[in-house]
Amino acid sequence: MKKVLIDRPLNGEALSLLSKHAEVVSIFDDDKEKLEKALREVDGVICSAALKMREAEIAMGANIKVIGRPGVGYDSVDVEACSRHKIPLLYTPDGPTESVAEHVIAMILMAAKQIPLVQKALKERGDFGIRTKVTGMEVLGKTLGLAGFGRIGRRAGEIASRGLGMKIVAYDPYLKGNPDTGFAYRVVDSLEALAKEADFFSVHIPYSPETDKLFGKRIFAAMKKSAIFINTSRGGVVDEAALIEALKEGVIAGAGLDVFAKEPPDKDNPLFSMDNVIATPHLSSFTEDGKRKMGVSVVEGVLDVFAGKRPQFMVNG
Repeated sequence: MKKVLIDRPLNGEALSLLSKHAEVVSIFDDDKEKLEKALREVDGVICSAALKMREAEIAMGANIKVIGRPGVGYDSVDVEACSRHKIPLLYTPDGPTESVAEHVIAMILMAAKQIPLVQKALKERGDFGIRTKVTGMEVLGKTLGLAGFGRIGRRAGEIASRGLGMKIVAYDPYLKGNPDTGFAYRVVDSLEALAKEADFFSVHIPYSPETDKLFGKRIFAAMKKSAIFINTSRGGVVDEAALIEALKEGVIAGAGLDVFAKEPPDKDNPLFSMDNVIATPHLSSFTEDGKRKMGVSVVEGVLDVFAGKRPQFMVNG
């Protein structure tokens, strides 16, 4: 029976499916010695973003036939090393779509109504009078700018357009033509153009050396002072120091962040002390439904490889 290493708990349905066809090797701590021993013995790896599968780790696994990432991002795995070792790298681009898109919408509404600020005043200080000091806004007719128009960006745009009556503007250098999405949207030709129009600016771009700190002073300076910056993709695509400065100086009005430059972030990260920042700990895809979709999809892909079949979602093939 094939052995598969997992470094984080899988959804119950996914774990049950995997256990029927493979021996599951679970290592949920940071014991380097146990991890290296497992890598030398297993036939496959299903890894979270916390387990960095680089050349050294991949080379250890002489028996590894497949690596799976339950999620849309795979920057924690060396794609070129996988290809050199003829190891398929799998991911689950459909799995987190709904959960992350809904998280974006939640952040839009929380920021628009200033819920974190007024909740803090009421619950921590009993300040009922905050209701006369803070004024929110309606999102109806406001513009959602989508930096990246893939699965998650489009779903967020669909909910915002059809459900909330927002205007949708998108920028995506890889977009071909104007695909039919079932809702109205407009495409602009640069991030700066997107930044100038957006009342809410949501990032849906994967991390790579080319996108490292892509969103920095230049983009923030182009945004409206009333705009809210939202990032549920990867922390590395944002120049965090520039974002902190923009928030402190009132260059933009606020931010909703699920990801950070360093994870876990330092407890004294200035973003955490700002009333105009909504922060969540990289969990936008972590709903029961999202975990099930991602887990089952990646397990099905791994089992397909073991059976000699071509998996549905393969990064390097």
